Amino acid sequence: MIEPMNDERKHKWLPVLFFMLTGVVIGASVYLIAASAMESEARAHGGQKGVTAVAAPAVNVSRAHVVLRRGVRNSFGKVDVVYRGIKDDQIKLDVFIRDLDPDYPYRREIDQREAKDGFRLGGVRFDLISAGRTKAKMRWHRQD
Repeated sequence: MIEPMNDERKHKWLPVLFFMLTGVVIGASVYLIAASAMESEARAHGGQKGVTAVAAPAVNVSRAHVVLRRGVRNSFGKVDVVYRGIKDDQIKLDVFIRDLDPDYPYRREIDQREAKDGFRLGGVRFDLISAGRTKAKMRWHRQD
C-alpha cells in the first residue's frame, strides 16, 4: 500500500518562494528610489552632465573669485577641477586636462598654506582664499 507523503516536506517551497518574492520587491523598490533621486538631482543642476561651467570674468579683469563645491566638476579654460575636500591641511583636488584625457582625473594634494600663495593646475593659476569640508573659495587667474 502507498503511504501518504510527509506533510512537512510537501510545503517546504512556500517559505522559499515567499522570501524570493520579498527580495525582488525590496530590490526593485530600492532601485526605483535611487533612480528617481538621481533624476531629480540632475534636473536641479539644469540637466548638465556633471560639469559646471564657470563664467568668464568681465573684460579687462584678469581674476575671478570662484567657489568649488565638493564633488562638483567645474570648468576653467582648458581644465576641469573637482574639489574633494581637505584632510590634514592638504587640499584634495581632481584635475581633468581636456587636451590630454578629459575622462582621467589627475589627483592633486596641495598644502593649504602653499595654496594661499598660489598654485597651477594644468597651466591654470589659482590662489586659495579659504577651504572647508564642503567647499573651497579660490581666485582664478584667467591670464598671467
